[in-house]
Amino acid sequence: MNLQRIEQLIEKYESGKTSSKEETELKEFFSRENVPFHLRSYKDLFTFFDTSAKEELPDKEFDDRILKAISNDKIIPISNRRTRSIYLITGIAASIIILIGLYFQFGLNQPSFEDTYDDPMLAYAETKKVLLMVSGNLNSGTNELQKVSEFNKGLNKLDRISTFETGMKNLEKISILDKSKKIITSKK
Repeated sequence: MNLQRIEQLIEKYESGKTSSKEETELKEFFSRENVPFHLRSYKDLFTFFDTSAKEELPDKEFDDRILKAISNDKIIPISNRRTRSIYLITGIAASIIILIGLYFQFGLNQPSFEDTYDDPMLAYAETKKVLLMVSGNLNSGTNELQKVSEFNKGLNKLDRISTFETGMKNLEKISILDKSKKIITSKK
């Protein structure tokens, strides 16, 4: 048999387009002893089909015996009370574990505060120095906000445009009135 033809038949077989005659050709090819190395995985496939076709199926009584054995087993229902208590216990245990972990993580590592200055006047001076530095930094940041207030002033000037718009709407009403006067006077 031609190896190229066998490879084409395998491609057709994998796409599900082979006829029964072509599948028989493949079975005959793979039943031989000397199959090329790259096609040996297909040999197992086709020999399985061949051997499984020869096996005898169990008789009708086999199915009945299996179904009878299955139906004889007692099914023990799990009560809702039992499952609820299991969920409750596991929830409590998980909560306790989390609380213990949080205690060891945050409870034991609390730093103790100690006085770093013996002289209260020196501590006051240092605190005042730090607060003045923070205040200076804060004030330099608020200077930038003055630009925002200037922007707001410009927006307030733009509000005057809205009054202009209402005046224009009133003029539209007057122009409609003039048009209607012209129509009335032209009909006379």
